Amino acid sequence: MKIERMSQNQIWLRRSRYHVLTYAEEGFSPLNIHTRDANISKDDLANFAKLVNERNEVGTLFPRAAVSALPCTIIRDPQDQNGLCRFIEEFLRENERRIRAKNLLFDFRTPSVPHFIYAEIEDALTFPAASILEHVIVVDDAAT
Repeated sequence: MKIERMSQNQIWLRRSRYHVLTYAEEGFSPLNIHTRDANISKDDLANFAKLVNERNEVGTLFPRAAVSALPCTIIRDPQDQNGLCRFIEEFLRENERRIRAKNLLFDFRTPSVPHFIYAEIEDALTFPAASILEHVIVVDDAAT
């Protein structure tokens, strides 16, 4: 599996080839950016984010959109040092079972990528459910 860091500008034209994993925050956020072309109403998107956060579990808009989300507290207020890794693993199991995406794009910008994110992603990608992935991109606008 190939893992790369790229800016939004570098991936924008080919983003439709990837399933996006981001955090459930509605507004000017990666969730809104990556669902812009999916014909999902603002109310539906707000309800999706609210549900993910209330349940404190991974949610997906698949098959309506190739976008899934983790609760925003795991990114915005990371109290649990390994929490992100566990949520990514939960997503990877769902991907292996139902979504079957081979290309994954992580977008956890807030607007920059919190430092702890990279180690958590690398740890999660060692789980067996990640074996179906071929290409992983971490969106980081500081990437060159």
